[in-house]
Amino acid sequence: MIIVTKHSGAATRRPALKTLMSAVLMALTSTAAIAESLPDQPYRVNKAAGKQAETVVGKEQTSQGQTTPATAKRSAQSANEEQGKAEKATTEEVNEDNSAVIMDEMVVTEKAPRDSHYTSPSTRVTRSHIERQNAQTTEEVLKYQPSLQIRQRYIGDPNGVLGIRGADMFSTARNMVFADGLPLHNQLQASFNGAPRWSMVGPNEIDSVDVVYGPFSAEYSGNSIGGVVNMKTHMPMKEEYYMEGSFFVQPWKFIGDDSGTFQGHREFFSFGNRFDDLTVFLSYNRLDAESQPQSYFIDNTGLGTPKRTDTPVTGAVPVFDTRGTPSLIYGDTGPERVRSDLVKLKLGYAITPDLEAIFTGAFEERTRRTEFQRNYLTDAKGAPFYGDDRNSDDAVFAGSAFNVVNSGFGPSDDHRQTLQLGLQFKGAITDTWNIDSTISYLDVFTDNRSSAFFSPNDPLNKNTGQLQVFNEFNWVNYDLKLGTKELFGWEQLEFLGGYHFDNYTLGFQQFDLTDYANQVGKENVGRRNAGETMTNALFGQFAYHFLPDWDLTLGARYEWWSGENGIASGRPLPDRDDEAISPKASIGFEPDNWKFRYSFGRAYRFPVIAELYQNLQSPTSITTANALLNAEDGWHHNFMVEYGLPDGYVRVNVFRDDVRNLIQSVRRASGVLTESAFQNIPETSTTGVELIYDQQRVLGSDFDLSFNATWMDAIVEDGGPDIVFTEADGRRTVFNLTGKQRIRLPEWRFNVFTTYHINQAWDVSMAGRYTNDSFNDIDNGDTVNGVFGSQDGYFFLDFKTNYRFQNNIFGKDTKSRVSFGINNLTDETAFVFHPYPQRTFFIEGALSF
Repeated sequence: MIIVTKHSGAATRRPALKTLMSAVLMALTSTAAIAESLPDQPYRVNKAAGKQAETVVGKEQTSQGQTTPATAKRSAQSANEEQGKAEKATTEEVNEDNSAVIMDEMVVTEKAPRDSHYTSPSTRVTRSHIERQNAQTTEEVLKYQPSLQIRQRYIGDPNGVLGIRGADMFSTARNMVFADGLPLHNQLQASFNGAPRWSMVGPNEIDSVDVVYGPFSAEYSGNSIGGVVNMKTHMPMKEEYYMEGSFFVQPWKFIGDDSGTFQGHREFFSFGNRFDDLTVFLSYNRLDAESQPQSYFIDNTGLGTPKRTDTPVTGAVPVFDTRGTPSLIYGDTGPERVRSDLVKLKLGYAITPDLEAIFTGAFEERTRRTEFQRNYLTDAKGAPFYGDDRNSDDAVFAGSAFNVVNSGFGPSDDHRQTLQLGLQFKGAITDTWNIDSTISYLDVFTDNRSSAFFSPNDPLNKNTGQLQVFNEFNWVNYDLKLGTKELFGWEQLEFLGGYHFDNYTLGFQQFDLTDYANQVGKENVGRRNAGETMTNALFGQFAYHFLPDWDLTLGARYEWWSGENGIASGRPLPDRDDEAISPKASIGFEPDNWKFRYSFGRAYRFPVIAELYQNLQSPTSITTANALLNAEDGWHHNFMVEYGLPDGYVRVNVFRDDVRNLIQSVRRASGVLTESAFQNIPETSTTGVELIYDQQRVLGSDFDLSFNATWMDAIVEDGGPDIVFTEADGRRTVFNLTGKQRIRLPEWRFNVFTTYHINQAWDVSMAGRYTNDSFNDIDNGDTVNGVFGSQDGYFFLDFKTNYRFQNNIFGKDTKSRVSFGINNLTDETAFVFHPYPQRTFFIEGALSF
């Protein structure tokens, strides 16, 4: 048994190894038993090319590379006609530098399995498309996809939360993210800190990403209400080396004395090879970056009448806050400095020619520091003024009194270490059945967050602060999926079914810092939080092909959920459990180049630990959990019309979501101390229309063009009891949520991405991202934009150009690339509560051999 010490003076903890080992044993036993019973299969590996051939006969794909039921039927017919024949095909591989290389021929003997999420609309991002973006982190790969928004405040932001369709960016438990079947979504937390663990995957590892919209497949839980992101990372077919480095810089100026130039760099190295049945991939990704100021110190409580004891100051900046209140900004947090080091090892082993085991091990160490907070205020003697350490007006500017909060100027230091382990068995186990079995474990060994209550330069500095320790933060997931294209030998009937298990554990402690740099004091037991959730699920999905080009899919998912060992504010809470069945249905018609599909899904989203148990408090905010939350209950619809174009498609989706008992963090007080609490909102709805046009080499030209636009109306149909809200100036208002727009969900979004291929070696890309403004306050009272705290509309224009070389270095054929890019070309300033980056310049170089 492993015991990990979190911090000097902090408690120790033991990971949930009993649960992990039982899940591992179950996974290995079930998969090994299946593997041992396999009949011998023909060995379909091209030894000369060093590459296992994926076998496809007559396979027809959608625009995302999926095979739908109707096309699968035609593929099966083609395969039967060619049964017993060996067809030879020439394969073209696209290297990471986007140059095409003709590979050796390989034998093609049968059709490949289709993607299981065909009942849901989806889009795909490929490796070549990623290289044409200024993507320094994994989440940036997705930023031009339809109906999707990522709140990446700066490069390396650990809180890069994801929103898809009607799931806003802070509803993080309504989206799922996987890398090679391993879950990266964080179902422990559910707000700004609930972002997927994107940095467990380096952007250069990614071969492709599918974004699957809505909960229309029984394969996924109700956490797919918004959608699912599936990443496929690279596995080598031969000996290969890859190196990439980049440098980026952002000149910044918005308000007061906040100007500066902030920069960063990233390095990536990988080695891969295939030794007969064993494949090895080893990679290292480092990111070192600093942000623009993330928060501004503002008094928006209503400017007062000066008192004789108040200190006259200069340097404050008069502004309006988001609700139109005259306010003063008197400082900012300065840059956040982030460093992340990720080491990853992947091993693949061909158990049989058709069944492979893949082991993944990844370790990340991440630090984040803010230590250069800036004070705009000076007193009559020219000395910085940090406040009088009281929650009352203490400074005077231009005839108005305001309060300066000392704790805002205190530095902070975060340190996190994360280990992820995964084992996947995937492939064919008989002539007609496939398996996909995955066990994964993610454990945050260390997650310590220190915050000082005073600037070191403050004359009143007492060296005090607080230490927040996540002494447990881990999850275990196991999935067993079995599928066949010919259930009971009937080619018209397909089946996908399986079992899911997950266990999420979180423990939190808070300590006083009697000496910020060196001494940990006593624990604040009243702020201890802990909890555990567990889910078991069974699911099945049948697809029936009838008449020419028609298919009908019916499925259901049955889940048992429990919340256990809950502690909130140091008090134990009773265990609870729940269960639900989620039916799914889809009907499709695909004549010639057309595709028509209606999909329905009911989905239950159970509360996560932070929503149930985690009460948090800092000098400026209070967040209260709710152990009595009900599961979200949603009815979801999507109607898709698509027309296939040469090397592309045009598509329209109309979607509607009706969700009861939506779980929302509702702000109850604003000002110096904000207060929020989780609650159920009785009924909400989202109606949307999505247009996508995607085509390479438009009209035979050298242009690729992708465009998508989404209109969406997300409102509260029934808000339940009235909300009592305390304004920043202390006034109490009462309102009802019924009829209000849902927060952080813009009505309009569109993205455009175009590439001009000057020649085979040189391309130029331009891209635009637009969203209109939305609300941050649940009463829709924040109507002022362009200020700290607002949810602004914006249009960011991005540029990148790549040039590729082929050389011979040390007797090896090498490929290299140099790139130059600019994000936010027009230098627009916009806020997503915190500011987005202004104009940022990139230089990048890569070498592979």
